[in-house]
This record gives sequence, C-alpha cells and structure tokens, in this order.
Amino acid sequence: MPEIFRLLSGCGFRVGEVLILRVRDVDLDQGIITVRQAKFRKDRLVPPASSLVNRLRKYAEHFGNQPPDTFFFPGPSGGPFALRTVYTVFRKLLMQCGIAHAGRGQGPRIHDFRHRFAVHTLRRWYRTGEDLDAKLPLLATYLGHQHLSGTQHYLHLTAELFPEITARLDAAFGEVIPRRIER
Repeated sequence: MPEIFRLLSGCGFRVGEVLILRVRDVDLDQGIITVRQAKFRKDRLVPPASSLVNRLRKYAEHFGNQPPDTFFFPGPSGGPFALRTVYTVFRKLLMQCGIAHAGRGQGPRIHDFRHRFAVHTLRRWYRTGEDLDAKLPLLATYLGHQHLSGTQHYLHLTAELFPEITARLDAAFGEVIPRRIER
C-alpha cells in the first residue's frame, strides 16, 4: 500500500489506474509507467521521479521475476486490490493521524492526491518562472486529460498562491504602483 499511495501523490494517478497496472506496464529500467486504456480509453506514459522509481524497484525485488501479465500490486488473491480496500486503508490512515473525514465526497478523499499533485506542479512551475500557458498542455497530457479544461479544474488559483503573486508583482512593479499612505 505505501507504494500505491506514493504513486497517487507523486504522479497524480487515478486510483483505478494504479490498481490495474501490470508488471509489463512498469518499466523500472527506463523509469516509465504505461497507463493503458485509462479514462476516455487513452494510453499514456508517465515518468515518475527517480526516487519513486527506486522505491518501486525495491518493491518489485520483493516479488522476484513475475510474468508480464501479473498485477504489479497484487491483492491477496493475486488479482488487483479492490477500490474499497484502498479506500478503507486510506480512512484508517486518516483516523490514525487524527484527521477527521467529513463524509462521502467531502474529504479528505483519495482523489485529493491528484488535485494536490496538479497544484504542486503548477506552483513549482510558477516559482521557477515557467510559462504556465506553455506548460499546462504538458500537465494535461501527464494526467491523461482529454482537454485542457479537465486540467484547469484542478488548478484553481488558491489563496496559497496569493502571497507569491503579490511578492512577485511588488518586486517587478513596486515603484510603478503608488502605495496609499495611511494617516
């Protein structure tokens, strides 16, 4: 389960995409995960961070040489874990950490890992001065979205970004915009 949650958090996968990965889909030599027939019946290639690939190598070594059609994360019966199992583990982890669950659809939700990944990626690009208009299609492809609007759904301008935007604008245009002097 730890590697499943790391893939959700570190790559923005949908939980169902991770659960159906086969050994042939996880190329640990090249550091590429192939998501097959995901939402909208699309395939995509996902390159995880090298630290995550190294963790997946250690995980795979535990199982030895497996046939290509074997599930990468086999459940107790050898088939994929049920979504319900992952949700149950997630809820237990929340309780152990003292994080209240607000109810079905209220969160925290497993899908929030995907939202977090998208927002953190956007923030990282913003901080390094990347052209967000040029980068957004890359993020959409990485997440497997059919249209940019699907990605934009995750990338609400959060209050967390406001201090950074304000600081950048002040640094660039501080002298141009006069400050109001309080008396």
